[in-house]
Amino acid sequence: MGPAKTIGIDLWAGQVRAGQNVATCYRPVPRRAVTPRSMRDLFVGAYPRFASLCRDVDEPGLALLAVDELTGAAAGLVRLRARFGRHVAAIVGRHDQCDLFLSGHASLALRHLAIVLDPVQSWRRNSTTVRYRVLDLRTEAGFTDENGKALRGLRAEGPGLIRVAGHALFILPLGDPTDWPESGEDAWQMLPERVYFDEMRCSADGSLTNMPVDPSRKSMIFRTHGPRDTGMSLVERGDVAGSLEVIGAHRRGALTIGDSALRDGVLIGRYARCDGSEMLEDLSMSRVHLLLLHVDDTLLAIDTCSRNGSHLPGERLARVISVTGETEIHVGKHTRIRWRWSA
Repeated sequence: MGPAKTIGIDLWAGQVRAGQNVATCYRPVPRRAVTPRSMRDLFVGAYPRFASLCRDVDEPGLALLAVDELTGAAAGLVRLRARFGRHVAAIVGRHDQCDLFLSGHASLALRHLAIVLDPVQSWRRNSTTVRYRVLDLRTEAGFTDENGKALRGLRAEGPGLIRVAGHALFILPLGDPTDWPESGEDAWQMLPERVYFDEMRCSADGSLTNMPVDPSRKSMIFRTHGPRDTGMSLVERGDVAGSLEVIGAHRRGALTIGDSALRDGVLIGRYARCDGSEMLEDLSMSRVHLLLLHVDDTLLAIDTCSRNGSHLPGERLARVISVTGETEIHVGKHTRIRWRWSA
């Protein structure tokens, strides 16, 4: 099997990249008084548009399908392949740098969601299901599950169905072409039951790895926190994980971050909804530039489709950087960040 791109993108709603991206929407825009269609109707109606593209993928991964919840038109598809030994991420939003670029609804933030895939454990077909996270990037509206429950984050194994800013987003495992029959009705019937757990209240110490899962029968979804509001403390009960040093051309500072905040996700950028924004003077940094996220035993720096990117010294721009030791990351053109774990 030859090498394939990690991210394959298809956009169908007339989106035009390289736009102005000047309007950051922080408050939700009132929706038209039209009842959104059911998730079933949206899935079945859009199925002929995307099924063959998903059927072509025989590696573990995810399909991220966006469908306009009012018109039923398929807006875009991202096929995201998991990789052995490293995490993969995609960004959903209204900024033209986003992987799943959706410009039809102003209530969608420029950078709205991050989808993070765990590394694949085996290349054998049907040997494993990709585990993934969906995190709201501290927007006003967030997203909801298929039943309308407000969410800021989730962890899942198996299909996930959510609604976000005028779109239904179907998150569907890839890798087995037999999962994509000719009929959309048959495909809908094949989707496993989604079983929701509220990790925030009931099972804070729970883990997907501790639960027996048969992905062909149930989709396990854990509701979690996402990056917390900037008004909340980044350290709880003295659980200091480490500090993030920010070094700019004329200013430097540090953020002390606790373990819980790091596992929820910490946003770095010039926008007020980001942590440490008061320390950032570099206009080449994006308003929402980087997501710092501790996943299992790995600390990730995830570039949120920033305009000028993030990279290790002397290396190419990267979407996901694994932070080890005192890794120094260049963000934008004139700023460096360095993570230090507490002793």
